[in-house]
Amino acid sequence: MKRLKTLIATLALAAASPFASAIELIVPAYFYPSWMPSLNEWHQLSWAAQQGAQVTAIMNPWNGPGTSFNSDYAASINDLRAAGGKVIGYVYTCYGINLCTPEVPPTRSTSEVVADAQKYADWYGVDGVFLDEMATQPGALPFYQTVSNALKAAHPGWEIVGNPGVTPTAGYNALADTLMSFEGSYTDFVNGPFLAGLTNAAGTGAIVHTVMTEAQMHEVMGLAKQHGLGAIYITDGTMASGNPYLHLPSYWQAEVLAATAPVPEASQVAMLGVGLGLLALLRRRRSA
Repeated sequence: MKRLKTLIATLALAAASPFASAIELIVPAYFYPSWMPSLNEWHQLSWAAQQGAQVTAIMNPWNGPGTSFNSDYAASINDLRAAGGKVIGYVYTCYGINLCTPEVPPTRSTSEVVADAQKYADWYGVDGVFLDEMATQPGALPFYQTVSNALKAAHPGWEIVGNPGVTPTAGYNALADTLMSFEGSYTDFVNGPFLAGLTNAAGTGAIVHTVMTEAQMHEVMGLAKQHGLGAIYITDGTMASGNPYLHLPSYWQAEVLAATAPVPEASQVAMLGVGLGLLALLRRRRSA
């Protein structure tokens, strides 16, 4: 009986020990922060930060910072940051080799990328930058090295997030704090090769769209935490809609709670498993 009580106490201590930190939610907040509270989804981002979630919102006024300061954005950004969240500015990069989409100018220089980032700093005092349309091949690496060096020199405390959407070749990891190395559907995330090929999970994030149910969201979140991803965003928005990031997902509050739920460290899980096995063994011996 004494050994049993000692074991139970040990298991209780293990269960009470620290847990792994929550996963960061990097949110493509491509919805306008309306001055009407009922229409402003940025308030939901502030709510999430108040719940203890690590929320980083990507602001994108006009496929970039636009041409002038916007007071609606400034008000919502201030609210989110006051709640404990962060805001980073969207800047497109044309994959570093001028492969721009039709709705923007056909070329993009490193100086233009850095200049757009500076506008976010001057107008909104953001916490970092989101480099979209990031390349993955060695030939474009000098473009991103130049951008990264300039951003780090001008804004030493910034969070730099790159969005290649797929796993890039060697060399890109050092250029950003986080690389969103997956941008795709629920089916591709769950069944594709991305998770099996992770080499720098803590510095890697994923943007997963077309996650149509809350149950699927929990499955994606569970896999992200199980594999140690540093960041995630999950939405029921679809590519068929034209842009899956125009609204927060219908299960946003559940996603926030899932992101903040503690995850035990692997060593603690192993200890609890061994302990439970020993408890079962001792009970069988007592009843024999």
